[in-house]
Amino acid sequence: MRQADEHQVISLIPSARTYYGRAMIAYEKKDFKKAEKHFKTGLSLAANIDERIFGNVQLALIYQHSFEFEKSIAVLNDVLENESKKYYDIYFFQATNYIHLEDYETAKAMLDVYRGARQNGTYSAEADEMKKMIEQQLSGKRPKD
Repeated sequence: MRQADEHQVISLIPSARTYYGRAMIAYEKKDFKKAEKHFKTGLSLAANIDERIFGNVQLALIYQHSFEFEKSIAVLNDVLENESKKYYDIYFFQATNYIHLEDYETAKAMLDVYRGARQNGTYSAEADEMKKMIEQQLSGKRPKD
């Protein structure tokens, strides 16, 4: 019986979810290149708009954590232009990218869109803190620790 087990073929149907799961495991291990690869593979297999938006947002966050802010911005802009302007968390993620690039005016505009649409959103407290920091930066004051 043991010999038959060694030759057993396991069927795996590739799907976006399978590769997104692999990407998340790589991300948790801080292997951003492998996570990027798996997210891109998952995106190529995405069966619907929700899978595409999820994969693209996660890919953009991988770029953000890899300090590739321009790439992150490009991916998120593509989602906003081609998939959905109603996924408002994207505006928060964009604001984070622009802050890292020291483009405070654009970051503030992104936060305004986010806060206007999401009064009690997932990142509301962080958005308020970021906006205060930006306003201090724009007025020439250093943020208080």
